[in-house]
Amino acid sequence: MRARIVRLVGQAGPFLTAAARAYGGAVLARAEDPAADATADLGRRILQAVSRHRCEPEQAALAAAIQEVADDPEDADALAALRKLLKRALRKDADLRAEVAALLSAPPAVGATVTASGTIPLQQAALARVERVLGDTHPDTLTSRNNLALAYQAAGDLDRAVPLFEITLSQSERVLGHTHPDTLVSRNNLAAAYQAAGDPDRAVSLLEATLTQFERVVGDTHPDTLSSRNNLASAYQAAGDLGRAIPLYETTLVQRERVLGNNHPDTLVSLGNLAGAYQAAGDLDRAIPLHENVLAHFQQALGDTHLDTLTSRNNLALAYQAAGDLDRAVPLFETTLTQLERALGDTHPHTLSSRANLALAYHTAGDLDRAVPLYETTLIQHERVLGNNHPDTLISLGNLAAAYQAAGDLDRAIPLHENALAHFEQALGDAHPLTLNFRENLAGAYQAAGDPDRATPLHRTVLSQREQVLGNNHPDTLKSRNNVALAFLSAGDPHRALPLFETTLSQCEQILGDTHPTTLAVRTNLAIARDAASDPEW
Repeated sequence: MRARIVRLVGQAGPFLTAAARAYGGAVLARAEDPAADATADLGRRILQAVSRHRCEPEQAALAAAIQEVADDPEDADALAALRKLLKRALRKDADLRAEVAALLSAPPAVGATVTASGTIPLQQAALARVERVLGDTHPDTLTSRNNLALAYQAAGDLDRAVPLFEITLSQSERVLGHTHPDTLVSRNNLAAAYQAAGDPDRAVSLLEATLTQFERVVGDTHPDTLSSRNNLASAYQAAGDLGRAIPLYETTLVQRERVLGNNHPDTLVSLGNLAGAYQAAGDLDRAIPLHENVLAHFQQALGDTHLDTLTSRNNLALAYQAAGDLDRAVPLFETTLTQLERALGDTHPHTLSSRANLALAYHTAGDLDRAVPLYETTLIQHERVLGNNHPDTLISLGNLAAAYQAAGDLDRAIPLHENALAHFEQALGDAHPLTLNFRENLAGAYQAAGDPDRATPLHRTVLSQREQVLGNNHPDTLKSRNNVALAFLSAGDPHRALPLFETTLSQCEQILGDTHPTTLAVRTNLAIARDAASDPEW
């Protein structure tokens, strides 16, 4: 929970400052102004929400802190005091946390340009002011530096986010100590950035150390410890180690139910994470009832259109889709998209993700007449809202390429695959998991075009990189080994394909289970390769 509060305060900071500058001490009584600057107006709504949740003495303290900022917006001490009041209020009040999170996730007003990347100049300016006034290692400076790193990460700029998280952690350890709560949060943030950058080994190592420290400092069942345990399970899952991820998710869920109760948002998140891990392991018989349970709880506790409810509905639809039940998946995706458009607007990142999921469901159902236009619209909106190089934009580009490929239009598909791969290599590096996915997609397109001379070397490169980055037993590595074998088989060389299929099948059965979809696909491919190897006319 602590990490979530730090993140909310960091996200809200620029909006609070803008509101104090624009409205001064009158901000708490200010009515909505349709012509107001969107940044200042969002800050006004956040401050008024905080005031509504506070008693009279605390309301007076909040008004005084706002006036201090309004009198001197460059006063770092005044800004820090206002942030601390917000942090204290968020710690005390779960309803306020939910309300502020919803405000920050809501779409900007028409004509506003505040995006993830748009907050970066504000965070940069705030950090420069705090450094100048308080010095490089003051706790408020460390908080500001952390917030800037979070803004870079939200904008998809991990090349700047990761070094800043590393510097912040190093300084926090030196100034506050290795086990200070803010240091532990900083370590957790760095681990999350490593994970996003495709470096699961460093993420896992940091999170294991962080969990040990949380257990020692605040105890085994403290909410922060439970959050840390959940994060470690997520890192294990990202590294393909479901054997360690699932038991940790199960333990965390049991502890959260006992400490927080069955209906607490963190408990429901834990339930959803366990469902996702079961789904990743191919155990949809256990995953789907859990997803249905989570959705029912969120609908009852938060209502049908709350963001957490919509996320849960989307996850259930994905599980139905994985189970091949598109008759239940597609209507859920359609409902979720309609509700997100109404709640957050047509171009909010959550709406864009939902639209992409619906397009993929249409695609999976073979309805390319509905999938392709939706992919095209989503790509245009991603480019306009997030920029051409944001990972979500590049994924959207790759999805459109795959749809063109499925429609048999390789002349349009292959250049898009090549474009997406080039951007991922530049933005995330040559060996990032997403880069490897898109290199694999390009290899598949070359193979579909009957060009094994370009397809097979790419498949082999992806396999080598996945073995190095993810390890020999990661599900993506197994998929890649299967693809190399398929490339050999397609090139008329079943004898080179056969041992690869046999090795991959043995690993899939051991790691993913006997009935996982990947296991079943490899078993089918092995049977085809055996027939081909025994057929002299192959």
